[in-house]
Amino acid sequence: MANRTEIKQNLGKMIIQKPNTNAIDIGLLPFRIPLKLWRYNNRFHKLHNKPDTFLPKAVERPVISDTAYILRSAQNMKNYLFNQGYFYAKVTDTYIVKRKKAYVTYNIQTGHNYQINSIRYNTEDTNIARIIQLTADGTALEKGKDFAFTLTADEMGRLVSVMRNNGYYKFNQDNITFVVDTMDQALFHDLEHPYRAAVNYVALKNNNKPLLDVDVNIHIGEDSSAFNRYTIGSIHVYPDFATQKDLRDSSLYSKKIEDIQYSFHHRYIHPWVLHKHIYMAPGDPFSQEDVDKTQAKLNELGIFQFIRIVPHESRATKATLDYDILLAKAKKYDFSALYELSSGSTYALGHSVGINLRNKNFLKGANLLTIGINGGIEYSYNGAQGKEFFDHFSRLTNYYGVNASIDFPKFLAPVAASLFDNSNLPHTIIGGGQNVLDRLDYFTLLNTSANFSYSWHETISKTWTLSPAFINIIRLPSKSAKFDTVLMFNEYLKNSYKENFIEGENILYTFDNSIKKHGINYFYLKLGLEEAGAVLGLVNNLVGAVNNLYGITYAEYAKFDFDARRYIAIRKSVLAFRFTGGIGIPYGSSPTLPYIKQYFSGGPYSLRGWRIRTLGPGRYIDTSIATAGNQIDRTGDIKLELNGEFRFPITMLFGNAIKMNGALFGDAGNIWLARKDPNYPDGEFEFAHLDHDIAADLGIGTRFDIASFLTLRVDLAMPVKKPYIAANSGWVFDSINFGNPTWRANNLVFNVSIGYPF
Repeated sequence: MANRTEIKQNLGKMIIQKPNTNAIDIGLLPFRIPLKLWRYNNRFHKLHNKPDTFLPKAVERPVISDTAYILRSAQNMKNYLFNQGYFYAKVTDTYIVKRKKAYVTYNIQTGHNYQINSIRYNTEDTNIARIIQLTADGTALEKGKDFAFTLTADEMGRLVSVMRNNGYYKFNQDNITFVVDTMDQALFHDLEHPYRAAVNYVALKNNNKPLLDVDVNIHIGEDSSAFNRYTIGSIHVYPDFATQKDLRDSSLYSKKIEDIQYSFHHRYIHPWVLHKHIYMAPGDPFSQEDVDKTQAKLNELGIFQFIRIVPHESRATKATLDYDILLAKAKKYDFSALYELSSGSTYALGHSVGINLRNKNFLKGANLLTIGINGGIEYSYNGAQGKEFFDHFSRLTNYYGVNASIDFPKFLAPVAASLFDNSNLPHTIIGGGQNVLDRLDYFTLLNTSANFSYSWHETISKTWTLSPAFINIIRLPSKSAKFDTVLMFNEYLKNSYKENFIEGENILYTFDNSIKKHGINYFYLKLGLEEAGAVLGLVNNLVGAVNNLYGITYAEYAKFDFDARRYIAIRKSVLAFRFTGGIGIPYGSSPTLPYIKQYFSGGPYSLRGWRIRTLGPGRYIDTSIATAGNQIDRTGDIKLELNGEFRFPITMLFGNAIKMNGALFGDAGNIWLARKDPNYPDGEFEFAHLDHDIAADLGIGTRFDIASFLTLRVDLAMPVKKPYIAANSGWVFDSINFGNPTWRANNLVFNVSIGYPF
């Protein structure tokens, strides 16, 4: 049985009476915690007379055993197995009562499921027969495949889709019937030679799986027009549709583009923008796929409240469909504001404000203009500082910035529009911004950025983003004397924090089959390549010294990044894994990567047993660091990281408004330098020391899913392998001491954050 696990899980769903639910439904625990039942019993005198519809969601009545449900459950299992091709399955049960508790065991003998021997398509219409023959490669019914009635349902859906995409507007499931013949004709092919037939019979009986034939009959049915092939007549588009009166209003402004009529109250959007997103044309054969694609692509413009594509059978011409495309305007402007109060790994308290304004129809071209302003302050905490509570806090970091982008739903020059079909969702994004990071007592960093990018979908699962040009100008208008002293004795930091002009290009490939897999057992992969300095280096060589223009040098480096994720469903729980990292190699006149392009490790979205930017590189440790507020960020050129989580539901809170989930997790990884540096001994990457260099942590966490809108995450982690400890390859299990407050203060890391780590 190839799909034994899946069948076993589905059989479990056929059982009508199930035990009371667990409070923590991990599915792997050897014991049960029926918390809702306990709450009900504790308040029995108040709840036992209430109807089920009035019971609080936090309680649950005890499930009283009823043997009638056992028979119905067994029949459900037999029906399910029959639909899976096990036509002669047997289901028996064993019922035991012990200490006022009932135990039911279902014993199932599936027998052998049938295997498809042949498939025949029968129809009197030669055009339909030809279409079926040309599209036969897509069938789910294949010779030698295990039979299940779900295959016939899939084949019925496929055939209806094929016919409707080839002009047969009225073709539906009523025009298809299946006949399954379990009589193995091979047993009777040699009846005039009884001895030879007996040998054939014995040989076939020894085969593990019996055979069946499937006949697919396609008939005209009650509607004689089901076999008529329809074409498209007229198409009329109403971009700012208001009421049904618009369909008869001759005063609307009209414009015709390639036989498609556009009628406006006001010129809300350029007609050509809509025209490029309509995949139907007068005179074309009807295709449901083209109708659906038109609906989807118009919706993706994001400027319509609703979209209706209404067909009408033409009164003048037989087997012709006229279409009205009704588009109701959405609000042009969208404003949002966000205030966030947080606690992080490198700061005790932080608050930030973000304001975003979006124009969803900029320049009447369905272009999305976004302008965002953000800012925040982070505070460090020192209990020995000051007398009052608020005196213990001191400002650590200020940050603020403004960013803007325009997203065009098409490719702009120099890429020719003919290279890509509009169905690939081509986009051009132009953006820029100015951001300031003021690290008090150290430096003020200004990052001026600009980018020009193309984005498109190769398939529903594959997406590409190409940036032929991006720019970052890094400046440090002020540095403290303390920071200058640090840089004076640390060449790596000095090169990392120097002012830089970054001009480069990158390409990003993303594979995500979560939609195809319906969010179950899916895979995610992101690969990125980035290069900077090659164009400026060429210009520098051709036209002279550019590398000190305005006193800012340009960066030269190449980077490769990857992020692979796998999600595996186990009952109501999920196993999630991530393997991520990257490598950046500086070259030419750049001894290090620019600070904003370097890698770091630790924090709520990385190795949660370490505070953000406090791990690495390699086995390096700075014993002079006294507090997190005085720390210089740890960064590197190479990063490897592996994360794993077991996510499971716990309970529902506040009338099911908040879903509480739990997680057990482990993280491993580190960052490294690409080149040896005397300021960071043992910080460079070496395969010989890779096993020792890897840091690891373990932890537990809770996730509060608030109305399926916001997920608040709380994680508690501790390091279990410290690469900077020489003994025992860095493993520190033997030093774990939860009862020691000093150990807890130095090893338990508490993270509060928004969203899942991956």
